[in-house]
Amino acid sequence: MDNEKLQLYTSLSHFLGKTLGHQYEIVLHVLDSGNFHIATIENSHVSGRTIHSPITGFALELIQSKKHKVQDYVLNYKSQTINGKQLKGSTFFIKGKNGELEGMLCINQDTSRYEELSRDILALANLAPFPSTTLLPSDEPQSTDLVEILDESIEGIVYSIVSPDLLDQKVLLSKELKVEIVRNLNERGVFQIKGAVARVSEILHISEPSVYRYIKMVENS
Repeated sequence: MDNEKLQLYTSLSHFLGKTLGHQYEIVLHVLDSGNFHIATIENSHVSGRTIHSPITGFALELIQSKKHKVQDYVLNYKSQTINGKQLKGSTFFIKGKNGELEGMLCINQDTSRYEELSRDILALANLAPFPSTTLLPSDEPQSTDLVEILDESIEGIVYSIVSPDLLDQKVLLSKELKVEIVRNLNERGVFQIKGAVARVSEILHISEPSVYRYIKMVENS
């Protein structure tokens, strides 16, 4: 993403954060090759994340699925903070001149106050609360069958892809198994996240050059 576009969407993020209010988290993801990162975040108290937090596993799946090639945005999917707070999310795809994905502008709404209010109103009428929050039908692009977990760490994403049993410090991994783990992480786009190579090298107890070597091996195979 060039600097002019970055400044435009950064200003837009600030505007949306102040206009929509403190119950809406606005996150601008920049998807530069090998450096996926959060450029700015408004009302970060909603999820507890910072500009140093990694992109989520859900966002990586959106990128890998190439949804941006057939639609401009995804609306009203469920998201969840690491402490279990339920949110409603939407993502706008930021594209280049040739349709390539350069970034994502994400909005996460904390609906907990409205849900509490609805329960209180139903209780006043002595009515049972609805079993769950249901999103209204829409012709707009949605992804309501998936839940975005707003992880704070790269470890959370790695452990969601690789079996924790394999990453147990007591388990001695063969080179072949390490290469296979790197292959799975690479296919999911994990190494596009800023700082991912360093963190994966720590998790696998290998050097950063080894991770880069394994990445090259799986990409050339």
